[in-house]
Amino acid sequence: MLIESGGGPVGDVFFVPVSNGEDPSGVAKKVKYLYDHSRAGDRFKKGDFIAVKTHFGESTNTTHIKPVIVKVIIDKLKQAGTLPFLTETSTLYKGKRSNALDHTALAVEHGFGFDKMRVPLIMADGLFGDDETPVEINGKHFNKVNIAAQIAKVQGVMVISHFTGHMGTGFGGAIKNTGMGLASRRGKLKQHSTLSPQIDTGACNACGMCLEWCPQDTISMVDGKAYIHNENCIGCGECLAVCKFSAVRFNWGRESRVLQEMMAEHSAGVIKAVKGKIFYFNFLINITKNCDCMNGGRAVSDDIGIIAGRDIVAVEKASYDIFMKVNNMNITEAASYSIDSLFQVKHAEYLGLGNSDYRFCEL
Repeated sequence: MLIESGGGPVGDVFFVPVSNGEDPSGVAKKVKYLYDHSRAGDRFKKGDFIAVKTHFGESTNTTHIKPVIVKVIIDKLKQAGTLPFLTETSTLYKGKRSNALDHTALAVEHGFGFDKMRVPLIMADGLFGDDETPVEINGKHFNKVNIAAQIAKVQGVMVISHFTGHMGTGFGGAIKNTGMGLASRRGKLKQHSTLSPQIDTGACNACGMCLEWCPQDTISMVDGKAYIHNENCIGCGECLAVCKFSAVRFNWGRESRVLQEMMAEHSAGVIKAVKGKIFYFNFLINITKNCDCMNGGRAVSDDIGIIAGRDIVAVEKASYDIFMKVNNMNITEAASYSIDSLFQVKHAEYLGLGNSDYRFCEL
């Protein structure tokens, strides 16, 4: 079917359905079929270095895309004579993904090591996230964005994204996985620079969890309540993520739009760096309220399927649309976030990254 939401040429997005709770090995077989029929590797040549960007999941996360599924894509790339490697970047917040050593160890723990995947795992932004390359863009917020240095050196990127809810952007998919996930630490900081969390003292119970997890040590106890010293805050949102009492507040109506647009502009930098040689898989399975940086939490939908394509705007919009068609509500409503999550898609289209008109090809 053809779904239209704007002007310009339409692109193809390819879809295979997945049964609710389907075993990862069964999903992997469908990925192989989808890879072939979507011609996912057609733009890559023999000898090309291809970064395979996925998300290894935080230490307590169990709903990330499983290694057996990712390996299908890696094997297809290897069969075509390309040189794939797994890649990721460091996070701003504390945890097991804030530097390359801990992040690599976590990836191995989750089954993404060389012994299982048969390809190297290379952190694209170096040991501490500061290995970066500036890329000039023509954006609304930036004329230059900072992306992970190794991404600017490869010939292509394969983006494997888990479509979920997200507390800051409403949903996270391919735009988040490239724009935030392949930005350097500086790039991530710039994207979060507009976020200014505040403490609702009436809800705060002084448990101290936000103090423990703040990477800047910018929260202290004042009169028996947590207090955020905003002059040192980097806007990473870790305090919001760990607070169990809903005491951390953002003005998402104002701040989420800017965050989403900045994220799309960093995606533009990634796409430009590899001269558009990039392909996307969005997995609408284990669709949780939160992204894989967190525990994930409750599922907000039954499993739906996998969407693939080379147009990031079309892939994201198709993912959003099919979720709504299946659930009679959009992903942000299902995840109980009061955010317009389409700012990221609209801004990516404004930047010329793709088109929200698409031809939906169910396989």
